[in-house]
Amino acid sequence: MGVAMTATAYREVTRAPIEVAGAAADAERIRRIAQSVLSLPTLPTVVAKVVEMVQDPRTSAQDLARIISADQVLTARVLKLANSSYYGFPRKIGTINLAIVLLGYETVRDLVLSVSVIERFGQSEGDLWFDYSLFWEHSVATGIACRLFSRLFQFQVVGEAFVAGLIHDIGKLVLNQYLRKEFRQILRKANSENLLFYEAEEKVLGVSHGRIGAWMVERWNLPKTIVEALAFHHHPANAFRSSQLCHLVHFCDALVRRGGYGHSGDPCIPPLDPATADVLGLKKTDAGRVDFEPYLDELHREMERAESLVAMVVKPREVPA
Repeated sequence: MGVAMTATAYREVTRAPIEVAGAAADAERIRRIAQSVLSLPTLPTVVAKVVEMVQDPRTSAQDLARIISADQVLTARVLKLANSSYYGFPRKIGTINLAIVLLGYETVRDLVLSVSVIERFGQSEGDLWFDYSLFWEHSVATGIACRLFSRLFQFQVVGEAFVAGLIHDIGKLVLNQYLRKEFRQILRKANSENLLFYEAEEKVLGVSHGRIGAWMVERWNLPKTIVEALAFHHHPANAFRSSQLCHLVHFCDALVRRGGYGHSGDPCIPPLDPATADVLGLKKTDAGRVDFEPYLDELHREMERAESLVAMVVKPREVPA
């Protein structure tokens, strides 16, 4: 990204509203965090190009295949994922070109981003403070849930749903890798005071992982709807433009937690925003509460189908190059 993008992202950082009412934000501390995020490496060149090309209607399958095939390790991993039982193709997918034709541009982009992001933020060996495997299990499950329910609800955001769900908590990894002292303080406060993770972040930093993740993926040039879904996945009613996707990620995050898939650091399950049920048209019980049971049943069935995919995405190093 060039200087203009960095300046745009920085303006978003400095004018962004604090997500929890009453939080006493330290402007200098937020400025320092923002600068740290903006100095992080961008996506690998091949991945960034794939993201850009998928958004361009003039891109052909051959064009996309040529870019991905330039990275042999990425090619091998994407083909391994495409051949998993989750997609269930009766014949082996032997080339990226065939994968694109059969899976579609957006699914291939999802696979490329999944492999790249998890490899980039991967595992932290010997990290006693945070379980990366459980974190990625939660994240992948949220991505799968977002894709599943975006289709079942017949939303317009199907193509962005998986990526938004997958990386909705990526700001936590930025904190763990680049602001470890503060991250450990947040974990201690969340557990000792039984706070939601973002509530502890607001108290310690004055800003949440949602906002931090949004700053980073904006720099990656991901669609603004995904940027906003990260920023507001705990407060979807505050979204400016992508309300539907924000509410979807918010709901699926809560659903995956109730389903027991992985763990992302919270000692308790965040409450569902009251507006989410109306935006998504969720079923309710006779008592007027959201009825999670039918959605959990759908999620459990989908996660059983996706078992092989989850295993390969959560542990990318086990996929042969």
